[in-house]
Amino acid sequence: MNENRTKRILEIIPGFLSWSIIIFLILLFIIKPLAAIIVIIIYLIYWICRLLYSSLLLLMTNQRILSKKNYDWLVLCKRLNSDLKFENIIHVVLYTTYKETKELLAGSLNFLKETNYPKDKIIVVLAGEERAADSYARLEALKKEYKDYFLDVIITIHPKNIEGEIPTKGANATFSAKQVKVHLEEKGYDLKNIIISCFDADTCPDKSYFSCLTYNFLNNKKRYQMSFQPLPVYSNNIYSAPAFARVIEVGSTFWQLIEGMRFEKFITFSSHSMSFDTLVKVDYWPVDLISDDSLIFWKCFLKYNGDYKTFPLDIPVYMDIAVGRNFLDTIAVQYRQKRRWAWGVENFTFVAQHFLKNKDIPLFLKIRKLYQILDGHISWATWAIIISFITPLVLFLGKIILKNSLALFNLTYINGVVFHSLTFILMLCVIISWEFTPPRPKNVSRFIYLSFLFQWLLTPLISAALGSTPSLDAQTRLMFGKYLSFNTTPKQRKKDEG
Repeated sequence: MNENRTKRILEIIPGFLSWSIIIFLILLFIIKPLAAIIVIIIYLIYWICRLLYSSLLLLMTNQRILSKKNYDWLVLCKRLNSDLKFENIIHVVLYTTYKETKELLAGSLNFLKETNYPKDKIIVVLAGEERAADSYARLEALKKEYKDYFLDVIITIHPKNIEGEIPTKGANATFSAKQVKVHLEEKGYDLKNIIISCFDADTCPDKSYFSCLTYNFLNNKKRYQMSFQPLPVYSNNIYSAPAFARVIEVGSTFWQLIEGMRFEKFITFSSHSMSFDTLVKVDYWPVDLISDDSLIFWKCFLKYNGDYKTFPLDIPVYMDIAVGRNFLDTIAVQYRQKRRWAWGVENFTFVAQHFLKNKDIPLFLKIRKLYQILDGHISWATWAIIISFITPLVLFLGKIILKNSLALFNLTYINGVVFHSLTFILMLCVIISWEFTPPRPKNVSRFIYLSFLFQWLLTPLISAALGSTPSLDAQTRLMFGKYLSFNTTPKQRKKDEG
């Protein structure tokens, strides 16, 4: 079959399945209401099990992080008996930037400066875009200010309109990393001793991040077949962000907490770290696809014929909550950001195409991985619509059509159990979220903590409005070949934040 035709068929599958599930439930209720109720009951029971399982994973990973909170990772690094020497490890920290302000980048570099890892082992790379007119001048000013704190500060400017590229973070990061590789080789560094961390401009690493990363890199024999994923905590501007935006981004943090316990499904997301040598061998991040942070995992997975993992680091990196100019603009910004994340459904097409060519990965592993990708994205695109819209509609109309049906009574009961399960998870989120909340700035009232408490009441509304819609939007666009362009999330932070 023609490769382009195969690609189009694969692009259609996720959206087709998601829409088929939604339309099937609606048509089934119209044709056979009783059968539709039974199907929805089975689906809700499945979601109760899934919610309870997620709650357990959330508790387990939170306990794991707390148990390691006071580890002195730097001391552990120095004591570790490894085939690589701690003293030889160099970190390259690559910040991809576009139109972010000098102040925001300075906030991130200040966090980097305060880490407890030796600064003479850290090379900072400021990767700017030619598309931003003042890019070089802005980055040069930062280099002058911070060059004495680190081993080196390198500026790269990604040219615009390179053939075969689209304007994405991955294209910028790839161009920058290639320039850095030349620099490292000229200095005589062994790429096997280099760890590269690809950060967004707003990424502020925890003070122990690089010590923890180095320890786990040295301690893993398959370090070159492994990415290292920190916990993204969206809290830099938490005291100025709208309540609904806080709930959405805290939810993203909790999802990563849960995913960090599912090692078989865990892949890279947003800011991440890996061996520079491995990055070179897989030919860097993709330059013509949007979801570069997850696709780099799949490129490595394919390169090593399935023998590649993502290791969850029990250390956070702090990032900004996506906000706009005002309340309505923040809703739009949040929606676009989640749609861009949901565009990760393109991973299914990319992976499936390469699985068809790769004969060295076991068939069962291929099927399992493709199922995991589809399951995650189809569940994302359908769950909120089914629970928040279809189920209440069936309950309302069912009382008219079926009246005192036993099946309708059971659906009402099971639906109540679902919402009790959601309430239980919300209580867990309220408790755990305090651990990731930064100290309150002096100019912010103590009463904001009441807002932090009551913000969770917005969860049902947010789930209904922004739960599945961005994902279904992304899948529908991919299904019809209306490809998404890369949308840079605006970064706004007040002077007393970050």
